[in-house]
Amino acid sequence: MFGFGKHKTPSYPPEVVTTLKDLMRFEFLVQSGNILPKHPIYSVLAGRHASKLRGRGLDFEEVRQYVAGDDIRNIDWRVTARTGETYSKVFNEEKERPTFIVADQSSSMFFGSQRFVKAVSVAHVSAISAFYTIKRGDRVGGIVFNEAGMDFMMPKRSKAQVQYFLQCIVNRNQTLPLRKVVESNTEVLNSMLQKTQAAITHDYVVIVISDFSNIDDQTRRYLRNLSQHNDVMLVHIYDRLDQELPEGTLILSDGKRQANWRNSKRNWGKQYIDSFTEMQHNLREEFRPYDIPVVFFNTEEAIEDQIMHAMGKIIRK
Repeated sequence: MFGFGKHKTPSYPPEVVTTLKDLMRFEFLVQSGNILPKHPIYSVLAGRHASKLRGRGLDFEEVRQYVAGDDIRNIDWRVTARTGETYSKVFNEEKERPTFIVADQSSSMFFGSQRFVKAVSVAHVSAISAFYTIKRGDRVGGIVFNEAGMDFMMPKRSKAQVQYFLQCIVNRNQTLPLRKVVESNTEVLNSMLQKTQAAITHDYVVIVISDFSNIDDQTRRYLRNLSQHNDVMLVHIYDRLDQELPEGTLILSDGKRQANWRNSKRNWGKQYIDSFTEMQHNLREEFRPYDIPVVFFNTEEAIEDQIMHAMGKIIRK
């Protein structure tokens, strides 16, 4: 029996309960370019979006015909002399896009039948996103929450901010084994999205990381509102038991009573699989009109491996 007070706190493997040391290792992976190299699929995590300017910028974009209002300093005199018509140079300037991470550490996320617990996978995605953002020179902040409360950080551009943010994740993550009751995270998630909407203005990158179990119309409304002036990305963490149940006799319990139930794909098993597939499809399709991408990560593989696998598939296309 686990004790409290002066008794030794039980230790867990990092796949079950994370540590700051475990999360800080992603700094090296990001800085070395081993994950998230420059590629359009993950540009949303970079925090910067190029915008075409009619003036001086950082990177040359193109030459086009002069239009009224163009800065005469950007006229390309060589092309103008060669064609007999006035042409202007167009540049790209990188605009800062602060990243705001919403990390779910509620009790429903303390679940995993394979290698990782969902809450740990959330922590890993948060760490990768945060380190990648400051690598690009942008500010990062966010909300870490569970049923007991939240930690809120406005974006700053520093490694110390990232370390503090990750420590907040660790602190809430390490309380999960002590919780006796699993509660629905719908109302808590909605409250965090409401606080996010009130705190940020526009041109943010908002990354929401959860299993999105039992989202409701209010959740969808907050996400749509956030996407009007910001880039919103949903990261869905799922376990194999969310996806399908093993065939054979299962023991079901509510903590007080217990029952045996035989599962097979000929009965409820097939319906269970179809239900999960439909949920992921609906999640992706209902946010597509609002340009909110949904990324799916499982608890079987390391997050960094899944990112590299996804990028490899896209690069080969």
